[in-house]
Parts: sequence; C-alpha cells; structure tokens
Amino acid sequence: MVSPPVVTGISPKEGPPGTRVTIRGENLGKKPQDLISLTICGCDCLLSAEWKSPNKIIARSGPGKGRGDIIVVTVSGGKGTSTVQFRGYHETIGPLKESAVWVEEAPLQTLAWGRRSMSP
Repeated sequence: MVSPPVVTGISPKEGPPGTRVTIRGENLGKKPQDLISLTICGCDCLLSAEWKSPNKIIARSGPGKGRGDIIVVTVSGGKGTSTVQFRGYHETIGPLKESAVWVEEAPLQTLAWGRRSMSP
C-alpha cells in the first residue's frame, strides 16, 4: 500500500462556491480511477475533480462556508491529510457589484386603463 495522500498546497486559498481550485500534494492517486473521494471545507467535490497527476488535482469548491481542510481519499493510499486550508465565502451582491444577471430589454406592454368598467 502507498502512503496516504497529503495535500500541501492550494491555489487560490479562498473563494466563493464554484471556485476552480488547484490542489497540489503527494500520493494523490496513481491514475484518475484511483481517486474515490475529495472534500473541500466538508463538501463533496469529487464530481468536479480532474485528476492531472499523482501531485495535482483540479476541482471546483462546493457551497461550504468558512475554513476547512482539503481531504483526498484514494484506493491505493486511503484517507489523506491536509497541511493547508481553503476558505469558502458567499459574496454579497449590491448595487455597485457586478453580477451575471440577464435583464430582458423587451418593451413593456401598455395596459388599457379606463377602457373597462371596474364595477361588477
């Protein structure tokens, strides 16, 4: 059996849900099928994980908030440890903050006020 996975570095160190996180370390699996679990701040991120090499995985962070470990579990090495933490946060959107919202620019339909009697 290989030594357990150890996460030694991440980039970036913080971000909102969906942040693309590069995870670096040792014994992160021998092949893509070796990776059986990946959690960031306690959130399961295995579905977004891209195994690149025994020393690198790329994944997207989940909805976890606050600081948390990055835990990798492999078939060959078992459950790993982390020497670094990721900080998840939720962005507050205000009137001066850019956001991805589509505004429909179709003209408003005019209402025919006064054409109908409102009484029964």
